[in-house]
Amino acid sequence: MKIFGNPVADVETGVVAARALGELVNAHPHFNFRKDILAALVDIYVQPSSRIAMAAFAPMAQSARLAVLRLFRDDVSGEYSQNAVLLASKRIKRLSYRVDPSALRPWLHLRLRDELRENPDDKKRAELDQQQRDQKREQRKLLRRKKGSAAVKEAKRALHESKKQAKARKVQQDVAKTMREAEAEVTREERERWFGETLKHVFITYFRILKQKDNIGGLLPAVLEGLAKYAHLISVEFFVDLFHLLRKIMRGQHGVGIGAEEEEDDGDLVSARIGLRTSLLCVLTALHILTGQGEALNLDIKDFFHQMYALLPPLAANPRIEATRMSALSDGTRYTIYLTPADVATRNAQLRAAKAGSAAALESAQLDEAVWEETVRSEADLLFECLELMFLGRTKVSSITRVAAFSKRLAAAALYWPPRTAVRAVELIHRLLLKYPGLDRMLSSEEQAGCGLYLRDLDDPDMCNPFATCLFELHWLQIHHHASVQAATSRLLEFARIEEKKHRI
Repeated sequence: MKIFGNPVADVETGVVAARALGELVNAHPHFNFRKDILAALVDIYVQPSSRIAMAAFAPMAQSARLAVLRLFRDDVSGEYSQNAVLLASKRIKRLSYRVDPSALRPWLHLRLRDELRENPDDKKRAELDQQQRDQKREQRKLLRRKKGSAAVKEAKRALHESKKQAKARKVQQDVAKTMREAEAEVTREERERWFGETLKHVFITYFRILKQKDNIGGLLPAVLEGLAKYAHLISVEFFVDLFHLLRKIMRGQHGVGIGAEEEEDDGDLVSARIGLRTSLLCVLTALHILTGQGEALNLDIKDFFHQMYALLPPLAANPRIEATRMSALSDGTRYTIYLTPADVATRNAQLRAAKAGSAAALESAQLDEAVWEETVRSEADLLFECLELMFLGRTKVSSITRVAAFSKRLAAAALYWPPRTAVRAVELIHRLLLKYPGLDRMLSSEEQAGCGLYLRDLDDPDMCNPFATCLFELHWLQIHHHASVQAATSRLLEFARIEEKKHRI
């Protein structure tokens, strides 16, 4: 980029040019020089963190990144996405993977989850063909039932077409095929081919970054977030190696500093070398793999349960657990602005409304879209998705002792969390009570208690003896300062009282 180190460079003109290129490729992606435009946009937004952080260059990189993001979001065929991902992958490799994490953020908006979904037009044509085959089958049955009758000639006439009719039908099929090609309709096979190429380049880049000996540029959280989203598309042959690597990352033994994997394990499940978000993403990726194709493999995820259990106390002390926008440092662990899901939806609605309005309104809405593009999933969202996959989404029922240990720590953590997250914790405990009836022993003092002491500080949910205590934190939550937390807790305790009366009867 010629603007770097050039004090007389016209940065404002560069921003306008980047925006113009983005508008052109979004409005006419079939343009002959599409690849050249995409190459220019990729060269702008795939940069090291030191350049992205420059106040003069940041708007230009943001315009280029948003243009590529819109291209991914509106691409039906998959060809344009493949072109952009291939160019970005090559540039990231050319820069030796020393790029800002924002370079990987547009890949989270790829339509890879829909790659095997049928095109509505393909589905409609298939239904029409099946209907015609069923109709001919019924006509054959009619012939067999009415042999020698007066209706035989009529049925034969309907079943067998003349040469003139066959010729007309063939001409009509050729015309329909030509019209589909002229309208650029995309078949399912074409989409699978393009999206398959896109997926290959995405995973190659992700795996090459994971193989690095150090957490280059803070890319690890961005890579893990992508793997968690597309885990169901990873080939089975990589599962064992990926599980081993995820264990090392969440323990701080790999990918967080040169020579770190050779250091001895200090015995702590929560490592100070990596952030809480990185550990959560490791657990989430492993769970998504297991709930997909990994169900056929005999993979032990006990370490991930222990890691999740050990993460609950530090997450309880995290004041930014609901933050959903990354800071300018883009390291995936620090946040500055909190946006609720309702705020994000409102901004998207403003953008859609402004596209039909004035240029000033559109420019204002584009700034909102830029904020939305930088929005990430909060640690609270990651946490509860992990817990639901562990205890509610898996077909195999977990140990009741393990469920009780998690419920106890969740109830304790809810005392420190913001109201919205505290309500989610109480509701999750309620759902666990519905699925695991044996958990109600922690709510009634008349039930048989466990022997010994509850080992609160032990980070092993199977050995901490949770039934030696009870969920007394729920009574504190019942007098919480926020009304929504009080209401959720009252519903849970009322349900427990009703269930207790049923057992007595």
